[in-house]
Amino acid sequence: MSIQSEQEFKTLITADQAAALQAKLAFTPAFGQVNTYYDTPDFRLQHAGLGLRIRQFNTRAEETLKLPKGPNRLLEEMTDPLTVSEARQLIRANSIATHGQIRDYLLSQQIAPSVLQQFAAAVTRRRLLDQPAGKLTLDETHYPNDTSDWELELEYHDAQAAKAYWTQLLAEFAITAQPATNKVQRALANVIISQAD
Repeated sequence: MSIQSEQEFKTLITADQAAALQAKLAFTPAFGQVNTYYDTPDFRLQHAGLGLRIRQFNTRAEETLKLPKGPNRLLEEMTDPLTVSEARQLIRANSIATHGQIRDYLLSQQIAPSVLQQFAAAVTRRRLLDQPAGKLTLDETHYPNDTSDWELELEYHDAQAAKAYWTQLLAEFAITAQPATNKVQRALANVIISQAD
């Protein structure tokens, strides 16, 4: 179990901009993660600014809850570890873990874990690069309706150093910052688009 605070800059970018970034910056090799998102039928979590998911990697999994904690995209991320087998069983059962700090937090907010259900999913290929100003993340995310997007993010602790680096990086790669909704909202939007087709 862990609770971490994170503050970040992020923007959606084009595939060409992503290719240019990868050609010039030494990102780690991409690794995959499969996200399954949960909410109540009336989207109480989203209305409260929360995001709940089960995330699967190759050899491990986790259940995470993101909570807004202040201005400038300050978030708190609550994480309960899962085995890959546990994660797969929970997803098959359309359920979340019956133990852990996330369950306890939801109950404290009068949200019964039993009413949560899956509403969206996404598969992300993630590339990371540690920089003096923070951790740079390049994500390529695919949704079940065959759409995809690229997102560039800088997670930081020193706002002044991060802002200077972020501004220089966007200028260098001719990126115009686009407000990026979080992946939970983008996954939901792609579900709605798919159902409308």
